[in-house]
Amino acid sequence: MYSMVETASLTVFAVTFAVLLASVPPMIKSLRLYRRHDRFRCTSCGDCCRIRIIPISREDIRRLEAAGYRDFTAERGEPAMRRVNGRCVFLKDDRCSVYEHRPRVCREFPFFRVYGVGYAERASFCPALEELEHG
Repeated sequence: MYSMVETASLTVFAVTFAVLLASVPPMIKSLRLYRRHDRFRCTSCGDCCRIRIIPISREDIRRLEAAGYRDFTAERGEPAMRRVNGRCVFLKDDRCSVYEHRPRVCREFPFFRVYGVGYAERASFCPALEELEHG
């Protein structure tokens, strides 16, 4: 018979395993979508500029400042595009006003690489990703 501690440990293990197992299909889908990223066609809807915090690198800041833009902030201690009413400050009339100079994360969204592995960030607000997923 199992002790209370052993039973609790087995329960924690089972739950952890079930959670990990459930996360495998979405991870595989994300990796498969990345392999089709060359077919991704941004619709320029601007939803990614309204919904998410946009982190920026020092290189992004240099590029934007060289073009005359200086409207940045920090989110969670990291440099980011400043937001007004939940929107990137550079989103004007639902279009990016710094498109030619936009940060790397904006150029790559919704596709990213971590430790050499490419994946598509699950973004239900992105109609172009939905089209790629179902097309």
